[in-house]
Amino acid sequence: MNKTISTFKFLIGWPLSFLAIIFLIKFAFPKLPIVLKKIYAINYWYLIFSITLFLCYFLLRSYLWKKILEFKGHRVSFWKTAYLWGFSEFKRYVPGNVWSFLSRVSLFSDVGVDKKIAGLALLDEIQLIVVSCTLISIFSLPLMIGSNENAELSSQMKIIIAFCVIGITAYSLSIAYLLKLKGKNNFLNNLFLPGYSLKEKVILMIISVITFFIFGFATLAASLSIFSFKPRLYFELSAFFTFALLAGYLSFITPMGLGVREGVITIGLTRFTTLTTAGFLSIYSRIVLIVSEVTFLCILLISDVLIKNKKK
Repeated sequence: MNKTISTFKFLIGWPLSFLAIIFLIKFAFPKLPIVLKKIYAINYWYLIFSITLFLCYFLLRSYLWKKILEFKGHRVSFWKTAYLWGFSEFKRYVPGNVWSFLSRVSLFSDVGVDKKIAGLALLDEIQLIVVSCTLISIFSLPLMIGSNENAELSSQMKIIIAFCVIGITAYSLSIAYLLKLKGKNNFLNNLFLPGYSLKEKVILMIISVITFFIFGFATLAASLSIFSFKPRLYFELSAFFTFALLAGYLSFITPMGLGVREGVITIGLTRFTTLTTAGFLSIYSRIVLIVSEVTFLCILLISDVLIKNKKK
């Protein structure tokens, strides 16, 4: 039995990480010629700022996960949490999305987090991501549903918004109903983070909202490194990029919403530029995100080696 469990843990470990890398290369490599054509025009200060913000985003995602576990009675050091969270999250690039969840449960069970607790914590994290991204996305509504010369693209954006609203509502009601059947609290309490105190809910929401706004702002900074937007649009555009993340997150079939997020960004940005440029910005911002995540993982690996050597 123990051998079977060890084999299972191995299969959702490094082999899946390499598989994720293969899918990343498959996604990014065909786009490289497009990116390289415009590489000469990059504003490197904006690019460095964008990568720095993405690194902050990943650190805050790790911290959010640490607080969720802490409120459930499990204290894991921040750096250990970041290391395990980072490498489990990286597996979301493998089609199916389930691999990152299985990896998260498996890795954190090694540091004493019960598998059932980890599974419930994942549901809480999903709810936090969906709710916080939705709140931020509200500020992008004027940009998304405003007048657009291309009526077809404007209609597509409204369909995407409707899809997200339906998905969020269905998820919340389903979780609340299932918990009600199990006799846990009342229906309204089950709608958002059941089992947490009001103070804990507020703390988690504040961290989550800040985290995903930084994601949107980091994506904006990446776009600004090769394209100019009017400063008055910066806030709405940051919220819009968070909305694009939400749309991709709700597409459970594709790995990390590959293609979905890019499509939403392309449709949304056609109000300000050509379809070709909007498509390029969506691809470019994804590549900057990937570079930032690989940098984050490298930092975690180096730090882990240094910590282990120091203990020796």
